[in-house]
Amino acid sequence: MRAGIRLLGPVEVSGPHGLVPWSGARRRSVFALLALSPGRLVPGSRLIDGLWGDEVPATALKTLQSHVAQLRKGLSAAGLDGLLVTRDPGYLILVDSALVDAHRFEEHARVGRRALDHGDVRAAVERFEAGLALWRGDPLADCPVTGWAGAEITRLSETRALVEEQRITALCLLGRHAEAIGELERLVARYPLREKLWELLMAAQHRSGRPADALRTYRRVRVMLVDEVGLEPGAGLRKLEAAVLAGEPEADLEQELLPARKR
Repeated sequence: MRAGIRLLGPVEVSGPHGLVPWSGARRRSVFALLALSPGRLVPGSRLIDGLWGDEVPATALKTLQSHVAQLRKGLSAAGLDGLLVTRDPGYLILVDSALVDAHRFEEHARVGRRALDHGDVRAAVERFEAGLALWRGDPLADCPVTGWAGAEITRLSETRALVEEQRITALCLLGRHAEAIGELERLVARYPLREKLWELLMAAQHRSGRPADALRTYRRVRVMLVDEVGLEPGAGLRKLEAAVLAGEPEADLEQELLPARKR
């Protein structure tokens, strides 16, 4: 039995006979909550919390059991009999975590960070790009969940943002500044409050021989931060602006901005 489970976007589960035919958003959510912990028992009470939070209906347990029964039918139709197992006090899916895209993404992120820390920048870029390629949208995009499950979605999204930031850092370390600028313009639009991305954009512009653009970028982020959150830019951005204004050598500026690599 070979399953493919995709959580980084609309939930999809495939088996030998094709995709699992979902018959309701709640049922899809039950499976997604189990797939977040592949091979591990998830208590029924935890599933109920993830589905309803503080608004648990009186029929929650019976409804959950009904969802599980219908899920098994859908899994069977895709050739995945035996994937979903009942084990007191809850349920689990018997699948290797490597078959779940969210877990593959996190493994790519861990290995990429380790490679970057040890100076293997090309390997880091490869790992980061392999992990990011798994994303098709927001995690569990078509699943109504709440409570701890909502926090897990937030955690995955934050990890994605960090990996995107680390990938751009690695591109800058490889001297691919022109490529990084285009990527960074997209990322600062998506994550406008992540000051590190703005720092990287300024540094990439400076390294590309565009100090005036770097200063314009500083003014852009300053206006945005003051208007949106009522704060001046952080120390990193201010120090970077001063370095560009002082005409510091590009290499010195990069060493100031980018993390030291372990020897």
